[in-house]
Amino acid sequence: MLDYNKSFIEVQFPVSRISKESYKERKANLGQTLTGLGKWWGRKPLVMVRAALLGTLLPVSNNYNKDREIFLKIMTMDEEGLWLRKYKNISKKKLWQLTTEEEKEQYFREGSTAKKPKYPKGMSRENKKEMKEELQKIAFNRLSYDDKLRYCKRPEEVELTDEKEWEIINEHLKTNATDLQELIQELGKKKFNHIPKVGDCFSGGGSIPFEAARMGAEAFGSDLNPIAALLTWASLNVAGASDEQINELKEFQEKVYKEANKQISEWGIEHNEKGHRADSYLYCNEVECPECGYTVPLAPSWIIGKGTKTVAILREDNINERFFINIIQNANKNQREKSKKSSTIDNNKIYCPHCETKTPITSIRNDKKTKDGTIFGLNTWGKNKFQYGDEDVYKERLYAIKYIDGNGNRYYSSPTQHELKQEEKVIDLLSERFNEWQKNGYIPSGRIEKGYNTDQIMREKGWEYWHQLFNPRQLLTNGLLMKYSDKFSQTKKEKVIQLLGGNKCLDWNSKLSMWDSYKGCEIVKNTFSNQSLNTLFNYGTRSLFLLSNSWFYNINNYDFKNKSKVCPIDARQINKNQDVWFTDPPYADAVNYHELSEFFLSLDQNFLKDIFPEWYTDSKRVLAVKGTGQSFNESMVEIYKNLADNMPDNGYQIVMFTHQDVKVWSELTMILWSAGLKVASAWNISTETNSGGLKEGNYVKGTVLLVLQKQSSDDFAFQDEVYDEIQMEVKKMIDSMKGIDYKDIPDFTDADYLLASYAAALKVLTGYGEIDGIDIDYWLSGDRNEESPVEKLIKKARDVANSYLIPEEFEKNHWFELSNAERFFIRGLELEMNNEHTIGAYQELAKGFGVKEYKTMFHNFEANNVRLKTPSEYKMSYLENEFNEKDFNGSLLRHLLVAIFESAKNDSTNSGRTYLKGVFNQSQDYWYKKPLMREILTFISKIEMVDHMEHWHEEAKYAKLLREALKNEGV
Repeated sequence: MLDYNKSFIEVQFPVSRISKESYKERKANLGQTLTGLGKWWGRKPLVMVRAALLGTLLPVSNNYNKDREIFLKIMTMDEEGLWLRKYKNISKKKLWQLTTEEEKEQYFREGSTAKKPKYPKGMSRENKKEMKEELQKIAFNRLSYDDKLRYCKRPEEVELTDEKEWEIINEHLKTNATDLQELIQELGKKKFNHIPKVGDCFSGGGSIPFEAARMGAEAFGSDLNPIAALLTWASLNVAGASDEQINELKEFQEKVYKEANKQISEWGIEHNEKGHRADSYLYCNEVECPECGYTVPLAPSWIIGKGTKTVAILREDNINERFFINIIQNANKNQREKSKKSSTIDNNKIYCPHCETKTPITSIRNDKKTKDGTIFGLNTWGKNKFQYGDEDVYKERLYAIKYIDGNGNRYYSSPTQHELKQEEKVIDLLSERFNEWQKNGYIPSGRIEKGYNTDQIMREKGWEYWHQLFNPRQLLTNGLLMKYSDKFSQTKKEKVIQLLGGNKCLDWNSKLSMWDSYKGCEIVKNTFSNQSLNTLFNYGTRSLFLLSNSWFYNINNYDFKNKSKVCPIDARQINKNQDVWFTDPPYADAVNYHELSEFFLSLDQNFLKDIFPEWYTDSKRVLAVKGTGQSFNESMVEIYKNLADNMPDNGYQIVMFTHQDVKVWSELTMILWSAGLKVASAWNISTETNSGGLKEGNYVKGTVLLVLQKQSSDDFAFQDEVYDEIQMEVKKMIDSMKGIDYKDIPDFTDADYLLASYAAALKVLTGYGEIDGIDIDYWLSGDRNEESPVEKLIKKARDVANSYLIPEEFEKNHWFELSNAERFFIRGLELEMNNEHTIGAYQELAKGFGVKEYKTMFHNFEANNVRLKTPSEYKMSYLENEFNEKDFNGSLLRHLLVAIFESAKNDSTNSGRTYLKGVFNQSQDYWYKKPLMREILTFISKIEMVDHMEHWHEEAKYAKLLREALKNEGV
């Protein structure tokens, strides 16, 4: 019996597989479907959006395991789906490792070895192909889910067309679909009596509307920011276009680039005297040393290329009181070391190699503070200025050029007189066109408004207009592409392609584009390598030749028909009904989208008015939801109340959330509660990567999905009643999750169970109209240092979960004899046994137990490689007095780890027992604690059978032997 009043995602969600798939998509970088269209911050993985929407539309039956099987089948995350997605062959050597002795005899030639496995001779081509396919499948099925993904495409890259699979799906769901689009539309009609309507009022880069439309829903995407609306429109109408349309758009791009390249060649500004084409130009600022008067070129590093061993060496020019910059390729070790040590910028101080003095940059800029706290010093640039002049503190200098010779080899050189004259020609060419090009919108214009990110530009460089973030060569090159685009574009899509290409060129070719000297790169990076507008003392510039990588950007298209609507609008003003609102709102110290997007709006405004005459074209800074505190909370309540008003009574909201601090959770609870919404469930999808740009502290390395419905209750409750209900709900939720967890591929970790406890608390709290002693308006009206009642209740829910989650080896009474740090370590081992290696999982676990000094428990604490120390590794920590968790010092578990180490070191359990008796006989606790010792040792001994924990196997074996020795002692 199917229940359409409850959705799959309310009851269960395969977070492990979805997390792994999300991580795979993240790792695809430019191979991701929408990232090629342009820069936006914080795009969510499409597979996560797909899973959440499907989970919202799928009904629930009385067979939860069957529901899960069907969900995974539709997502192509089951065995058949993974085989369908497999596109890479497993190597012969790997096949050899994965087969049994009998299979080796059957599938490999006699005399084969692990190093040189060979297939049998004398087989027909057809039979050999069949045999290889059979062997691939045998081996593939023996891989873990993670290993299988290495050989698979992403779910979005394949289409489930197998009739037998659809028969199974249709039989369970009572549908008649042959593909995902038909299924989504049928499910929508069963649930809402029409094709489902999915909306996102914070659409950003367009992930949610795009995936909703591709799945067969009617999509609505809006954002306060017009650049976000542009990207959303492009995701639906460009990434959603046919191959034929994409080919036409690529022809348009080619035509524009060909004309621009022809003009650049005629001008002769990118070729040297040998006829070699420039790839990149490297520029640096120069300042006059206030102590000796020498003009100092500025760079934090003079290493140009680590792979090519290219460096810049400074040499004094005593006649002109400045420095020659010699470019040396294939530099020797001494030259590389000299270059490495010759930084002229360090710790916000300028170092002069001539007089060897250091001067603070603030002093060079002549910064001062006025009474109102503002900082000023540099001369500001006027509206028509586009290059440094004699009156400026900073000057600019071209110091290296990267060329490509006739054979495609790249090399570096110092600029010659010929190339310096080319620079002068670039300035002349731009001067002739500057006013006209700004008027036509080919190059950025407009004043930079003050703001958190934009103040930095004005303070550090004196730039007041957007075009001043680009040097003359960048303006000329970028502008030329826009000029020919404007000349040749005819259709709406061509005009959008022009804007997206122009924006990509801005991002990858500005004075904020860092030069990447790392081995294998040696290239100009993009402006928005992070979430700010960072000024630089040296930077890279792309020639038109290299800029082609930005102009011919990736368009990963999927042809689908969609009924979609996109517009820029304040979320508080939306009046379009949607069955599902799926949003990723700004929260706490979110990205200042309104400021950063003005970088692109400085180019786009004129063209947007032409392409979308009904749209506004400014960033709407005043209306942007930002910051924290009362104003932010009130804006969020207003927005989510409006969304609740624009959804049916049986509709859903899915809110993406990337914070795990209890205080922030409590605020979000009150915001959603006040908006008339109640929590149905919450799931944590891990998308952790090895990126060094991850935030520390309370930020999860993934995304929480909050599932919400309308709250229509007027019920009143007292806090003690609510707490009792929370206790029951936490236990009920954990029991339900454990009941559907796969033992071979566990879906839920401790982090998920603790998150479920948060959700349980939210579910109970938001289910009431009013709770005694909780004044929502008061707690949302400003920043308060005290704990709110909601925060206290969420913490209590977390404590309930921690108490309820007891490993099966332990008796309840014994478990609570352990300290919080001991329980944290044991449950951390449980996470590791379940192949959980993400930082967020252990952070959340530590928070749940109130363990603060936990990092010294770990041998490794890097993203996706987290693991705890073994007994022998702990022994070294004890000797080095490294461990500082007070709760652990002198604990039973600590002493047991030492006893295991002693037993393994001496190959005798007598050593371990002697150690334990020496410690505990002093307090006469030895015999009393033996039952708990055996339980701990039983738990640790399980690790011997965990394949991916080989580093524990030897000592886990001795844990088992020590347990038996303790058991038999005195018998």
